[in-house]
Amino acid sequence: MDSPEIACVSEPGRALTQMVVRGRWNGGLRQEASRVLRACVAASPRVLLVDLTWLQDPAGESVSTWHTAALYAKRADSQVMVVLAAPPPAVRRRLSTGDGDPAVALADTVDAALAAVSSLDGGIRQHHLALPGQPTASALARTMVGDTCRVFEMEHLTHPARLIVSELVTNAVLHAGTDLEVWASVRGAALYLAVQDRSRDFPQLLDAGHRHPAGFPESGMGLQVVTATATTWGALSCRRGKVVWATLATSAGRAS
Repeated sequence: MDSPEIACVSEPGRALTQMVVRGRWNGGLRQEASRVLRACVAASPRVLLVDLTWLQDPAGESVSTWHTAALYAKRADSQVMVVLAAPPPAVRRRLSTGDGDPAVALADTVDAALAAVSSLDGGIRQHHLALPGQPTASALARTMVGDTCRVFEMEHLTHPARLIVSELVTNAVLHAGTDLEVWASVRGAALYLAVQDRSRDFPQLLDAGHRHPAGFPESGMGLQVVTATATTWGALSCRRGKVVWATLATSAGRAS
């Protein structure tokens, strides 16, 4: 029997997050699934694909969790689409007979779900930049994000966006030391900023007295600055390493 497990994989370039739920459905798995669902929705993907291929739920008891997740995702600023791939028969049956939420889309397989949402990729407004894992990367990322704010007519977010991406990139260079990829995109009512590196180690908040070592172009407080500046931020696994992301509400800072 599979041990209960939940894995989450982000694809920032596609605005897609895949969540895999494995094991027998019980109270512990329900609580963990709810926590991970909220974390995934917070990153404002266009699609949250939940792979239930390995979920053991013969009575369909998980339906209420998917119902709640769909309502939460639908009410989010970015209106995330929730897709359940390969749901157990009882889950599919209950969702199909009205016990679930119509906002939950169903797919027979993960491949079928990916094919159904592939057309959404072309509509993403985003800029992308690949960078070396060197101290100069933060300046290049700041320039790209500043240009993005101008092109997307979000000049009022230029300063906080540049500050956030600078700290995310510097943190990745310091602690991952790998090549990086940076994304800036519009997701619903938020400007989404993401930095992907090749390390599996998630970032940790440091105390307020922390400073970057000599040789880096700026000294700062890392994720303390991100926490204070961003609307929300977090970290998710990706296929090669991790993605640390942050959002800024697009209405922030506009003149009233």
